[in-house]
Amino acid sequence: MENIKKYTKAKHNIIKSERRSNKRTDKRAITGEEVIFIFEKVLEGWKTIKIFNTLIQTNSSSSADKKIVEIVSTGNCKVYPNELSKEKYDYYLQLRENVYEFYKIK
Repeated sequence: MENIKKYTKAKHNIIKSERRSNKRTDKRAITGEEVIFIFEKVLEGWKTIKIFNTLIQTNSSSSADKKIVEIVSTGNCKVYPNELSKEKYDYYLQLRENVYEFYKIK
């Protein structure tokens, strides 16, 4: 009986963590790849409107809008490890730090 309770509790926790993960990523409306793209272009010195236009032209199904691009371009965007591969996530963390430094200097 106790093993069944442990199993159902463990299963419940897994389902709960998946649900929370989905909520976090759905609120942002853009993918981790798009966040990396925005960070790269900010560091190259692009204006946010140019980044937005390029993003829409390359991926017309993207749900990004100009305001989201402006917010993400400041580095104020959290991507979670389960959204990207290990290498891309490490690259994202490095880019995010570089964006913060870019705006501190500017």
